[in-house]
Amino acid sequence: MIRWTRSLRISSGKYMPPAMQWAKEITEFANKKYKIQMSVYIDTFGEYGTLRWFADYEDLAAFEKVMNQVMTDQEYWQKVAQASDFIMQGSVNDKVMHSI
Repeated sequence: MIRWTRSLRISSGKYMPPAMQWAKEITEFANKKYKIQMSVYIDTFGEYGTLRWFADYEDLAAFEKVMNQVMTDQEYWQKVAQASDFIMQGSVNDKVMHSI
């Protein structure tokens, strides 16, 4: 089992409502288009304003297949561009883990 996670920081508290709405919308988009089960969370404690996505894949090949589709998906990149005002520059962090 492979788990992918992405985190990013919202640049200002004034952007919290639109950032959370965007996070839900892009999650729903990805789940529907790529037939995955991704979820999104926001930190309650710790780094205020941090959004975190999680998705599990059977193996690295399944993960790579989805990532290759995403990287060339213009509709996805248009949705990402909508968040440019409220994503803190340099805060996006991806991790890939495997179960033990």
